[in-house]
Amino acid sequence: RMPFADNQPYEEAPLLQKESSPKGVGANFPMLDGRRWRHPDRLSWNGQGGLHELRHEETDRSHDAWSREPRPSSRQGHELCTGVLEYSDGVGVDSRARADRNGASRPPAGDIPRGGAGLTAAPCRQTRCRQTPLQCQARKYYPLLVVFLLAELLVLCVLPVQAYLHWSKENWRLLFRVVPDFILLAVWLAGMIAVVVSYAYHLHRLIGSELAPDADVKAAFDALTHVVIVCSYKEPVDVLERTFASIAGQRGIKKLPIAVFAAEARDVTWRDAEEHLQKVCRGGVNTLISTEHVLVEGEVAGKSSNENWAAREVYRLLVDERGLDPFEVLLTIVDADSILSPTYLAHVEAAFREQPDGRRLVYNGPLNVYRNFAEAGVFVQCLELARCHQDIFHNPFHVPYPFSNYSLTLGFSAEIGFWTPDVMPEDIHTVNRAMVNSFGSKTTVIIPALICNDLVAGFGDRYSQAKRHQWGSVTELAWTLSLVRDMGLRLHAWGAVFLSEACRAGSFISTVACAAALFVEAMILVEMVQHWHSIPARVRFVAALCGSYVAWRWLWFWIAEFALWQTLLHQFPIERPSACRWFVLVMVMPVLSTVNVVVFLIIPTMHALCYAVFVGELAYVVAPKGRALSEVP
Repeated sequence: RMPFADNQPYEEAPLLQKESSPKGVGANFPMLDGRRWRHPDRLSWNGQGGLHELRHEETDRSHDAWSREPRPSSRQGHELCTGVLEYSDGVGVDSRARADRNGASRPPAGDIPRGGAGLTAAPCRQTRCRQTPLQCQARKYYPLLVVFLLAELLVLCVLPVQAYLHWSKENWRLLFRVVPDFILLAVWLAGMIAVVVSYAYHLHRLIGSELAPDADVKAAFDALTHVVIVCSYKEPVDVLERTFASIAGQRGIKKLPIAVFAAEARDVTWRDAEEHLQKVCRGGVNTLISTEHVLVEGEVAGKSSNENWAAREVYRLLVDERGLDPFEVLLTIVDADSILSPTYLAHVEAAFREQPDGRRLVYNGPLNVYRNFAEAGVFVQCLELARCHQDIFHNPFHVPYPFSNYSLTLGFSAEIGFWTPDVMPEDIHTVNRAMVNSFGSKTTVIIPALICNDLVAGFGDRYSQAKRHQWGSVTELAWTLSLVRDMGLRLHAWGAVFLSEACRAGSFISTVACAAALFVEAMILVEMVQHWHSIPARVRFVAALCGSYVAWRWLWFWIAEFALWQTLLHQFPIERPSACRWFVLVMVMPVLSTVNVVVFLIIPTMHALCYAVFVGELAYVVAPKGRALSEVP
């Protein structure tokens, strides 16, 4: 039995009766095969092995028959932080907050799982059910991050230096003598082979992804409904045209996708852009839906609050009104400057069908921001080369977090409360919330198809973007701390989420570890340069093995990049640099990659930490996109 706040007993109802649904009308829920989809808020276990239907006032306490624990609205609870706004259930918002295009008030829409976005004068009902905390509830943990910083630096910097200073040189020489040569050579050879195997695996996985996947797996199932949400705020029309043209050009899927133009009410130009996009999408999409998000108190301006509103509107239109199964609707989130591979949605659907149960997973493609690569300077080009390469050719045993573009089912997004409207790093936050929903299990599935985005070309603008990225790392660590106290998540589940966030590339903890590693490496390098002639031959031999391994990795770095640029990237309208610039990049990349770690990772992290602890919330700044109009093939 679900622990409702009002302690009211269940209103018993008979088991669900089968409702036949003609094939092709809506979608059949896998666990209720042959039954018409019923609104998930109406269902719950009756404690006797069956299902019963809940009363209307109880619908915000349960999402579906197989959900873990009920939660209130994703926006419910802002009164804990602001004391001003209180939210009710329902996708739509009442006339005091929203108005339709004609200026007439829009009545509240129907109920939606775990609350909605409607404003109300009635107070929020308190619940004893555990819920994922909002970001505003994690602000009190920001000062604790300084303790994390000092403790990590103590362990990773001070202790190794003290060990080196207090250990005699004879002991260090003895340590190198203990390890036989054949073990050193075996480790070196295994590392060299592992580099080749890793790159071969990724190239085999990626090359050919511009083709539609095998249709045998998908043929056994009904076609999924694809919805692509594009969040926009004062974006250039030519940038939006590229994005929506790529959505309209999808192939390898049975149904035309539904495109969603998620605009902000603050943008007075969005209706003109919508009219142009209707022409661009004509014949290539099932329909183009436009949503208008009005920023309310307690929300943070940015992508998360906008897509939270847009996804709820999609749920209202497709599930509440058309009766579709939300777990058969794949929601893809992209940026306004994203160019989808023509087979991207087909690969997402294939990955969904290949899983034993793909309904509660997040699907992530490789990061790529090369569309306007030639516009940037050497520093930014080296930075983005390293960042995209790390994500595309990642450790095969590690699943990277998504960057901006990812997919999940509409039902899963509703189950986790859609998007949190007061966070900035909506991509990593969504994955972490998905892990909480699955009790700490991994939820991300990688797909080979690419989405090509624009990079931020200016040095100053790129630093501002880096600061925004690292602000997300700072706040996300504080949010994981709030999972224990404010949500009551059990320790072993919290440990899995915390460890995943700590090991994420660019996270606060991994960034501090990177800074400590650079410090220790710099000390070792200085020591070796100063005493090179007195260093034993055995130590020189080990240093030579390490140097050859680093050189081998750089060689394969450029081999893989060459293969990528000559194959997969031909499907995108990329501005390519000259041969002279490529030569410069190859020469300076080993040095600038280290400099960029300091300039665009470590310093922005410390900047964001100081801002969070001593100043307040960081304002969202839209990064400038590429301006050149390119035709999408």
